[in-house]
Amino acid sequence: MSTMYLLDNNVLGTLGKERRESSFFRERCRVPAEVAHEARRVAYAKTLDALTIAMAPDVLTQLVEVMKTVPVGSTQLIDLYGNKGAADPILVAMALALNNPAVPSLFSDTWVIVTNDKDVHAKALEFSVGTLLPKELADVIAEASYPA
Repeated sequence: MSTMYLLDNNVLGTLGKERRESSFFRERCRVPAEVAHEARRVAYAKTLDALTIAMAPDVLTQLVEVMKTVPVGSTQLIDLYGNKGAADPILVAMALALNNPAVPSLFSDTWVIVTNDKDVHAKALEFSVGTLLPKELADVIAEASYPA
């Protein structure tokens, strides 16, 4: 049983190359396909291929539940017309699906969203999904890489 980290696009660049190349990052950090798509033009985009989680039916089911809580006309969590935040509700939905697998396991991982987006933090909290800020994940990676 491990804590796994689901990363938003706004986290990837701030972590820096050394953290993105760490064994901790490769083993415990993942991105939804939509986040990988958002990051497709950055220099490290290819390194995300092995960490990308594809959209799945259980995520879509959870996405419906997340979107039911977004008021009509609200552009805080997602603004499709402004081309902003398309992956944000998917982050929450994916964390919900991963934390509640169709076939439960005795030793299931706990999935936490890492983002700098206050609206994603708020929506995750609404659904009882844990969150971290990028700096907090950086500290976790440093501790795992260089234990005291």
